[in-house]
Amino acid sequence: MHINPDHYLETKRGRLWTVKRNTAAWQQCFADLDHALIHHSKNSDVYILIGCQASGKSTWAKQHLLKHPDDIVFDAILVKKSEREPILKLAKKYHKVCIAVCFQTPLKICLQRNQQRPQDQIVNENALTNVYKALEMPTDKEGFNQIIIINA
Repeated sequence: MHINPDHYLETKRGRLWTVKRNTAAWQQCFADLDHALIHHSKNSDVYILIGCQASGKSTWAKQHLLKHPDDIVFDAILVKKSEREPILKLAKKYHKVCIAVCFQTPLKICLQRNQQRPQDQIVNENALTNVYKALEMPTDKEGFNQIIIINA
């Protein structure tokens, strides 16, 4: 299962972001995660993707799920430990293996990829840069069973 708040911001006219819609999207993601943790295979692992916008997270998620369709992939920027904590807590409640996948794509590449996105998906350059600078590297002390670093 691919869980991404952006999926809930899509409309027939493209992605539409408002504070209210974003809050609802995140609430739906946690409901989806809870449902997936209850109903997915006992052998499914939880992958938590970490990195700024346009770092390659969603592409990685799609490729991973083609090979491992029973896994659960939570695909969002999640650069702060505090943002990852509720996901880890919920996954651990169901005794799931939690794997961090941290994307260390150079800022220059992220900015270039961002400009190649459809107009409604382009992130403000300052916002993207701020997210990039805010990255707190994941640690096993957070509760991850494994940490994978992707250097793109």
